[in-house]
This record gives sequence, C-alpha cells and structure tokens, in this order.
Amino acid sequence: MPVTRGTSNSNARGSSEDRRRRRRFLLETYGDGTTAPCSFEGCTELLTEETITVDRIIPGALGGRYTRDNIRPACGPHNFSDGATKVKEQVRKMRSEISV
Repeated sequence: MPVTRGTSNSNARGSSEDRRRRRRFLLETYGDGTTAPCSFEGCTELLTEETITVDRIIPGALGGRYTRDNIRPACGPHNFSDGATKVKEQVRKMRSEISV
C-alpha cells in the first residue's frame, strides 16, 4: 500500500480546487457570478468568493454529500450553526419513532 505522507487530500470536501469550483458554481447559480445572497431566510448578507461558505442541505452526518443538488450558499454564522440543529432534529425524530 503506497504511503502518501500528507500529500493526498482525499477527505469528503475534496481538494482545494474542488472547493473553489463549488464556491464559483454557487456564485454563478445563485447570484451574478461575483456575489450571491445567503440562502437562509431573513439573512441580508451578500457573499463573495472570499466570504461564501458551502452549506449542505442534507448534512454530512445524515449522509449528505458535496454534490451540486445538495449545496447552497450560506454566510459563515448560519452555516456553522445549522448542521448541528438538523442532526439533533433527526435524532429526536428517530427516537420518537422508536418509542411509538
């Protein structure tokens, strides 16, 4: 088995070029190519390539992947607070189904 010694970036997010491509895709799809609004209701943040974060609609903990049909633009504060909330809601739902 070959040793990569840190030269391979094969995590779920992909390479740095993959991440740049996703950010550009979101700016072009949801905005004008250089800016896009945060996708969270009530947020007025206008995002650029430097400030945009990629939010997975179905979180990674629930099997969501970084595919074009599962990503949307988000500002940092919304993206970082959203994932844990979705997972907690799903766990509550699964527990309630088990106890019924």
